[in-house]
Amino acid sequence: MGIFDPPDIGKLKRDGDIPRLIYWALQDKHRDISRQARLELRSDVPAIVEYLYDTATWAQEHSVGRRKRLPSRSVRLLNEANSLLTALGARAVSPLVDSIRFYDEYGTEEEDARFLYHVLVFDILEKIGRPAVDGLRELTTDPHVDVRRWARDSLKKLEAHGLLDSG
Repeated sequence: MGIFDPPDIGKLKRDGDIPRLIYWALQDKHRDISRQARLELRSDVPAIVEYLYDTATWAQEHSVGRRKRLPSRSVRLLNEANSLLTALGARAVSPLVDSIRFYDEYGTEEEDARFLYHVLVFDILEKIGRPAVDGLRELTTDPHVDVRRWARDSLKKLEAHGLLDSG
């Protein structure tokens, strides 16, 4: 495979190259390659959620300056993962909700990284909209006060957009 050849999506999947798969899945200039990459990623949404967590943690660990700004490359990677998970819609809800529910079992204790990851997940769930409502309702009973608050706030935003059924 040369530098200007189309990517081998199967090889990227076998190599676990989630960032490049996401990049190609979001490309609209190469529809066939994009479709193929999306199909590969749809088959393993938890891997994308894990990648989102790893990237958020890495970004927070490598933040720079007095204001602890995230590295620009990691911001781009987080935005791409956010876009893809949002596009996957209902398929991404359960893995995202589970990642919040079980965060204490696998996540870092570093508060800034936890905050960044939670903000990203709730943003994605809000963008997914109606398919995320049940998952957000589930998170309103989480043992963590901040998670319950974010879930309620997200539900209020969805309600304001007319995306909630009574219940």
